[in-house]
Amino acid sequence: MFEKNLKSLEKINKSLANKISRTPLKEVLGHISAVKNEKNEYILTKDKNYIDDTPSPEFTAKEVYSQNIKTAISRHDFIVIFGLGLGNLLDYTHQQSMCSLILYEPDLNILRFTFEYVDLTKYFADGRLYVTDNIHECTNYIYEKYLLDDKIEFVYLKNYLLQHTSEFNLLTERVFEVCKNKIIDMNTTKKHSKNWVKNSLINASANYSHYPVNIFINKFKDKTALILGAGPSLKDNLEKIKQYRDKFVIFAVHRTLDTLKNSGITPEFCVIIDTNWVQKNITKDLKYLEQINFIADLKADSYISSLKLKNIFTYYPQNSILAEKLETKLPEEIKCLETGGTSTICAYNCAKLMGFKNLIFAGTDLAFKEGTAYCDGKITTANNSHSVKIQNVIRQTTKVKSVTGEYIETREDYAGFIKQFEILFAKDKTSNIYNLSEFGAFINGMKYKSLDEICEKINSVEVSVNDIINDTISENEEIAEKIKNATKTILQEEYAKIKPITNSVNEWFEMYSQHPSFFDYAAKIVPMITSTMILQDAVQIELIKFSKLVLSTNEQERKEFLEDLFKTILLYAKNLDNLI
Repeated sequence: MFEKNLKSLEKINKSLANKISRTPLKEVLGHISAVKNEKNEYILTKDKNYIDDTPSPEFTAKEVYSQNIKTAISRHDFIVIFGLGLGNLLDYTHQQSMCSLILYEPDLNILRFTFEYVDLTKYFADGRLYVTDNIHECTNYIYEKYLLDDKIEFVYLKNYLLQHTSEFNLLTERVFEVCKNKIIDMNTTKKHSKNWVKNSLINASANYSHYPVNIFINKFKDKTALILGAGPSLKDNLEKIKQYRDKFVIFAVHRTLDTLKNSGITPEFCVIIDTNWVQKNITKDLKYLEQINFIADLKADSYISSLKLKNIFTYYPQNSILAEKLETKLPEEIKCLETGGTSTICAYNCAKLMGFKNLIFAGTDLAFKEGTAYCDGKITTANNSHSVKIQNVIRQTTKVKSVTGEYIETREDYAGFIKQFEILFAKDKTSNIYNLSEFGAFINGMKYKSLDEICEKINSVEVSVNDIINDTISENEEIAEKIKNATKTILQEEYAKIKPITNSVNEWFEMYSQHPSFFDYAAKIVPMITSTMILQDAVQIELIKFSKLVLSTNEQERKEFLEDLFKTILLYAKNLDNLI
């Protein structure tokens, strides 16, 4: 029995199977046993405490399921089972549902005992069950599998819950947090994926010399970078920045440019990852822009490609299929880099890549100051007690700990950025990281000091940025031509793959869209999308929704969805054709 169970577990969680196999049964039996109740049902006990529910674990399993699973559970949903016991709750949940099951049992001894005496192989057979004793494994598994609109429910052994209340509360808290983050990620993808792909294709085809930002690896070794975000504290430090201007190389986000221009400051680099609205938020002084080197994410607003700039260096992110394809064709020239969640994070990544040792942040407040969110001083408007209106966009608000030790109001998405920064800084063991904000959110890993204190401490030499850039470009002149040719090849390959799909889509609109079996005909076309990874990247959320609509009976919803999806494919093909 034990070996059969272990083999089944190895297929889904090898590390847990190894841990269980190394747990001696003899030691487990000193703590755990099974006793019969009056109904002749076995009940698991540990150190004389009942783990399974009395007087009838089988009846209680049905009761717990009916109390907690109030709505229909589809195959896309999840049920988290807290506590294995002798498997009664797992058994009933498996019988009654068709969704994914996650069994979280933090006690290795219980797992060892039950794997020895209960046949669990049938629960593994259909591939729906995942088992773990680790809360991080549990939440990571959910994050990887969870899709937009999926439901997550919890069932639990009643006695076990009473003994491990804090563990269960932590589990539910972490699961809901990870689902919330995944929903944010997927909503971002849903909102931007088509523009990301469209921008990538336009930017890659733009008529300027393409140089990847990685040509500057360690070109500024041990120097000092000043990274300027668009928060209110930038305005507070403008005079000091001018005073110490020769001590650092400036990386600015595009929303700061008007503020900097008005103060007579020209950054060496402007970093941009924004998908759209750049034209609205960037300075209108085109002569000023001609003095600045831009580092643009491949997926950034293609408006940048239309501007006359000093130089444009491309940041090839790891989450771009086109970037991956270019890296595959030119592995010596292009290195895909960690995705920057914000322009400021991207600027940090670039500064690290270039070898800067001292990294000073200004305008990275991630909080409001006297009703303002940005250095341009525009006042945010209260929408209600939990949200604000910023440039006609409603943002949910929350409170975070500030550098003063008090709590300060901020946007909910900023709280997520704080965590991203802290994860990055926890891995960074070589940089000196400073923040000039005197009021903003506290970000672990940053030292909060004034620019006077920092510049007094660091030994900084003036850097000839123009010479370094020009010399580096001269050393890598052949790269631009290689990237141009590789891009052309990729687009031609993509167009060849898309042609059969567009032919089928046009045929669907002409012959099948009004047919009673319109969805069945479409179901033969949609899998063809997987032949082109770039198109698949653009419509990834739609493909997820399509898999759910297979079981839907709402014919109108299905038809509208397919019409929108197929129109998107035709527009994609047209745009691609224009770029070749």
